[in-house]
Amino acid sequence: MTLRIPAFFNNRTHIRNLLYLTLWATMVLLNAEDPKKHALIFNPLEISFSLTFWVAAWFEHAVVLTHFLNRRQIGWAFLGSVGVIAGFIVTRYLLEQVLYWHLFGFTNYDPNVSKLAYAWDNRFYAIYAAGLGLAFKVIEDWFVHQQERNELVNERNTAELAFLKSQVNPHFLFNTLNNIYSLAYTKSDDAPGAILKLSELMRYMLYDSNEPNGGTGRVPLSKEVNYLKNYVELEKLRVANANVLFSVEGNTDLFRIEPLLLVSFVENAFKHGDLADPNQPLVLDLSVRNGRLRFDTLNKKANRQTDAAGGIGLTNVQRRLALLYPDQHTLHITTDGDSYACSLELSL
Repeated sequence: MTLRIPAFFNNRTHIRNLLYLTLWATMVLLNAEDPKKHALIFNPLEISFSLTFWVAAWFEHAVVLTHFLNRRQIGWAFLGSVGVIAGFIVTRYLLEQVLYWHLFGFTNYDPNVSKLAYAWDNRFYAIYAAGLGLAFKVIEDWFVHQQERNELVNERNTAELAFLKSQVNPHFLFNTLNNIYSLAYTKSDDAPGAILKLSELMRYMLYDSNEPNGGTGRVPLSKEVNYLKNYVELEKLRVANANVLFSVEGNTDLFRIEPLLLVSFVENAFKHGDLADPNQPLVLDLSVRNGRLRFDTLNKKANRQTDAAGGIGLTNVQRRLALLYPDQHTLHITTDGDSYACSLELSL
């Protein structure tokens, strides 16, 4: 079940206005509560003060700072804040000293209080309201900047992953096609099976490993294993007398994995290994236990000079692992005498 956030809450202005309205209503209710009488007693003076206070804070935040600070107009932002402080004092005076006198016959301060004394006494409330507006603006900008930063990081990682995954070895494809052509030319019985395996491999790389919207998602581990098996069979057409032992242990249907993640280790072994020695075959061992995958490769190192161009490469897969499974994997690569081994463990 997917939790959908109403469109209302995707609008910063709506959230901001709802915040101030909620704070004003909460302040009014808290001041109206009479614990002795277990009732709500609304005082016009408390309502007008809290309304003036939160409107001033909202105006400082939503109008003055949002308008001027976003344009880096510090001077105008300062003057606007002074205007908010003055506006708070004037508005409260007009409501509680003038309007309430005519409507209800009472005022908050002595009716004869001087305007200067009234302004001086209210300066703290006014500054506090403007300060809260500033604080909320800083908090809002921090959250927005964090969200934008996360979105940029996600977009960069998505683009980088798409690029890394697209670096399929063209040499493998061309060599496989040449080998299939040779099989077809000689009317070998292996040609139809090779074409089918190549078709399944290309389908997996181009379609099954991608979501419909163009993004990347995890695939059943069983599909990744089947892809590796097809890859090995096609590579064995290219590498004469290749000896490969491929074992799979555990239920690969229960878990999912990022696609095209394991093939780099197999490709590296075929590219740099000597697989013709039956006493030292390429060993591929994949096992799944308690939600953790372990993939081991062991091959004899070749003495021949290999082409550095082409191939996904272990550097590529190490970068993908860092992006896709941060703090969820371990990779050990060891070389001992004439053998080369890779051991990968990751949480599925």
